[in-house]
Amino acid sequence: MISCRIIILFIALIFFGCAGHNPSFEEIEFRAPSQPSMTLQPLLVNVDHIGVLCLSNITSTKELDIQKVLALLSNATLRGLSKLKDITIVSQDEILWKMNDISFDSTSVYQKQVQTRLQEELDIDAVVLIELRELQTRILPLPPTSYGMKTNPGIDMSLDLQISLVNVRTNETWKQGGKQRNVEPVRLQLLGNNKQGERQLLMSLSRPMQRFIYRIAPPAKTQKRYFNMRGD
Repeated sequence: MISCRIIILFIALIFFGCAGHNPSFEEIEFRAPSQPSMTLQPLLVNVDHIGVLCLSNITSTKELDIQKVLALLSNATLRGLSKLKDITIVSQDEILWKMNDISFDSTSVYQKQVQTRLQEELDIDAVVLIELRELQTRILPLPPTSYGMKTNPGIDMSLDLQISLVNVRTNETWKQGGKQRNVEPVRLQLLGNNKQGERQLLMSLSRPMQRFIYRIAPPAKTQKRYFNMRGD
């Protein structure tokens, strides 16, 4: 195996050396798909359909619509996963509509009968499970600036988010998450139709989601190759 690699490398060196001196060869730059991280690749073997579920047992309030934020996060996750080559992404709406007799929570997706139905009714091989497990918010005054001027109050937001990739055929699972904190100054009035809390929550949730998307569906990379433009 090693000798074959050495021969291939030697041939490649000769090819590129000839390309550098032969005017019939031209360097072409193109964008090539990137592979998921080595940690996630075993869970994606023979996976053709991935479902997305954003769940939380936290009750919405007048000031903070949790389900609305999770719906926006689900749509953003759907767009991010769409970069996966040859994999169809199944939305949360479709899953809940076709399996409306099941109350999905942090444990149901691991139940054998639920996994079987996901496979048989929706052809789903794996599920990205996003769980908002804890959320605490409070208004707090921010400290004065170095010039002694008072700043606006802020929203202190602490949350616990867990992101899981579950292969429902093998039950292999990968998880990331934990508690995080975000403090943002209050830029709008605290009363009225202000939705700053929802925007701040969505921003806090999007950061770990972006890291996950980068691992499972990294952006395409620019590559360069030499091609014989004469065709001989």
